[in-house]
Amino acid sequence: MKEEEWNQLLQRGNGQFFQMVSCFRKGPKGKIYPRSRKDLLRTVAESLGAMANAGGGTVLMGVDTGEETLGVYFSEPERRLFQGLLRGAFEPSLDFQIVSEELLGKTLLRFRVPASPVLHFLKNGRCFLRVAFQNVPLSRDKAAALREERAETRHEREILPYSSLEDLDQDLLDEFISRAGLSGNTEEILHRPYGLVEYLNGKPLLTRAAAYLFGRDPLRWHPRPGIEFVRFEGTEARRGEGYNVVERVRLEAPLLKLIREVEALLGERVKERILRRDLFFREKFEYPAFIWKEALVNALAHRDYSLEGSAVSVWMFDDRLEIRSPGRLPHPVRGEQIQRHQRVHYSRNPLISRVLTDAGYMRSLGEGILRIFQEMERHGLNPPEWREEGDFCCLVLRNTPVLDDSTLEWLKQFSFYPLSPRQKRILTYARVHGGIFSSSDYQKFGVDRDGAYVEIKALVRQGLVEPLKKHGKVYRVREIRGAGATLPGLIWVMEFLKEKGYFTFQELKLPPSLSREKARVLIRDLVSEGYFIPAGKGRTIRYQMTDKVRQFMEKKDPAETLSSASSEEGKDKI
Repeated sequence: MKEEEWNQLLQRGNGQFFQMVSCFRKGPKGKIYPRSRKDLLRTVAESLGAMANAGGGTVLMGVDTGEETLGVYFSEPERRLFQGLLRGAFEPSLDFQIVSEELLGKTLLRFRVPASPVLHFLKNGRCFLRVAFQNVPLSRDKAAALREERAETRHEREILPYSSLEDLDQDLLDEFISRAGLSGNTEEILHRPYGLVEYLNGKPLLTRAAAYLFGRDPLRWHPRPGIEFVRFEGTEARRGEGYNVVERVRLEAPLLKLIREVEALLGERVKERILRRDLFFREKFEYPAFIWKEALVNALAHRDYSLEGSAVSVWMFDDRLEIRSPGRLPHPVRGEQIQRHQRVHYSRNPLISRVLTDAGYMRSLGEGILRIFQEMERHGLNPPEWREEGDFCCLVLRNTPVLDDSTLEWLKQFSFYPLSPRQKRILTYARVHGGIFSSSDYQKFGVDRDGAYVEIKALVRQGLVEPLKKHGKVYRVREIRGAGATLPGLIWVMEFLKEKGYFTFQELKLPPSLSREKARVLIRDLVSEGYFIPAGKGRTIRYQMTDKVRQFMEKKDPAETLSSASSEEGKDKI
């Protein structure tokens, strides 16, 4: 394994299609012990089975963030015994590949498993499904339901008998392989680990997933493979004399190209306005870019391609976007799960989803819709609406804000606390009611008396509110002091920035409410927004602050910052 690939793996961490397994563990006093072979067998088997039951993936055994814990400690006979036990651990048997690699003089084992059309159980009767970076155990009922629904995933695996590698766009393939950080023969990569090419009498044939993703001519393989964009004048669709369609565009291209084309099309039509935000004047779009991009990619990745008479459609009204995807929700997924912001553990098209994830267009399985809800809330917009209409799933994004900009700005003082949407709403309610609220006020937001008691007590424990009198049911919002100038949601990096102007991920002391995986995502987002510049490789990467951060930290008077930003903005507009 090359050092460059190792650094990329460290940056990405465990995810939907990748799992690192260390052969060692650290004791309470820091002493390093080898893990038992039984423990390693169970861990690797669970991950391989879970990935096979989802979209496939890779387990890299013998890796950890510390160099002293790298490598597999097995002897060659022990390694062969381990591999034999692993192959016999599944019912039905599981097809996976094993490759031995070297890293910093240590031996690693890479296990690759493709997505499987059947459900695999461990010999002990347990069944797992890969969701984000976790192996989620399935109950008997859920496993049975998932097994019945596997027929839906077979469409993308169908072999196209008159196809060949010449039917694929080579430039698009090269771009994907580069973005995914892969190297090697294109045909071999498409065959395994992605399962996009299969062989008949030694001849490589395409699956439908390959044709939809990379095909030169998608219309050859599907009559409606693209997206239809329709823009209406007003807030409803009218026919006859009141016909109000002002624009209609049809886009048809291989998926990896189609995503870019529809993003460009919609990006030109999403309105923007200037407002004050984070002590700067910035553009704010009526639909934040992440939200509608994520919704579009999810619609393309999870549509039912066996319904060949319909395309994904995007309807734009004055007050909302409607993204309509062919196919009802698959059996294991319920609309209530989506409305409750729960992770969705199922992909109708796991081969397509894996490619889109590795290309950087999708996040881990189960995160997309959840992140859309979170981002709509963060921008003060109404939550998405999800409904089924005939053979379509429809996601509605409204551009009407729930809270005005001044209220959103006021709520930022609580951004360092893990608050639910309901807790934020009661704080906002108290703001316009003299800074106080009662338990009965809280119950107006859709929770019973016991639930209100639990959630208010959580606010009290965090020091955000206090009862007006002991054992009382009326509470006052406390003033938040001492936060100082901080980056939104990243108070835990400020001490390093003030002291030396940079930080490394390893030295951070994260709050209990934040996992290291989520912290990595936050830091990556801030790098892309120009707050930090990464320097170095692997564990030694330094995140150096930019002038953008210095300006944010050094301005002690908010009015001064706003005045300066306003002045500069005015110059740009002249």
